[in-house]
Amino acid sequence: MSIATLPADGTRAAFADILPPIPDNGTPTARLHFDSLSDLAALIPDSPRKGRPGEAWSSKDRDFYGVTMAQARTLARDGWQEGAERVQPLLDRVKTARPTRKALTRWDVAGAVPSIPRYLAGNPLHMRTRQTSQTNQQPIITLISSTSAPWWTETGTFERLACAAAAIVDRLEDAGFRVEIIAGRRESSDPSGAGSASGENNALGHRCEMFFRVKAAQDGLDLARVAFGIGHPSVHRRLLFAAGNSHPAFDDSLGGNQGYAVGLPPLERPPGAYVLPALAHLEKQVTHDPVAVFDHVIDTLKAQGCPGLE
Repeated sequence: MSIATLPADGTRAAFADILPPIPDNGTPTARLHFDSLSDLAALIPDSPRKGRPGEAWSSKDRDFYGVTMAQARTLARDGWQEGAERVQPLLDRVKTARPTRKALTRWDVAGAVPSIPRYLAGNPLHMRTRQTSQTNQQPIITLISSTSAPWWTETGTFERLACAAAAIVDRLEDAGFRVEIIAGRRESSDPSGAGSASGENNALGHRCEMFFRVKAAQDGLDLARVAFGIGHPSVHRRLLFAAGNSHPAFDDSLGGNQGYAVGLPPLERPPGAYVLPALAHLEKQVTHDPVAVFDHVIDTLKAQGCPGLE
């Protein structure tokens, strides 16, 4: 089976209720969502479709793509162990600089932390229970990450976003939430269709999107898969470029190149879903310090109302 045989009419858009909506512009929209990056990569053909750009399969410009197409397929299947080893020290640094703060507020006969004075005084309510936030109201949190990045985006920017995402998953799961991560791209054939601050002309052009699940809510954090799914440029520049160019339904949106990246407006995301900062924004406005990047991502999610980040 090839990716070109999949219906792109929305019947395989499993994350449609999670992602910020696509404006109804009256033109065809191609949508493909995948349960994992490995599933997506396995359906990419070994060579480009006739008449379509084939740069994603090229062995040239390794600095831009990061790895070859064959290597990208392997990493999508097995995870990026080298990337996990590179991200882990950054993650440890973030955890040390920004440890989880837990409020010890509820007294009971059983709990996590004893009070010696209360115990010696004979008070049966001498144990304190760790409490962080009200997690029973929203047990699953979805983090959404756009893979789109300008050509000048450095590899380190991808990796720092992956580090911040991993640290935030740890923090939210410590607070009692289950966390899933969805990543991918949304493109328009018209630059005006990529969105503007005023919202005017935001309905121009053909649209397409391709997303995949990086982490399921029921799964533990696999740093090698998060490091690749969010932190490696070949996901966007190899796998998603090739996948889009392989499916005829994406031609109108991508044109002769790769279309124009459409932002994911945080104000329009459904309840329970929160959008990570764009890579271009991190590259331009945030320092290369992983702690500063983490702080910025935390502030971005808090501004959207994301709970569990106290």
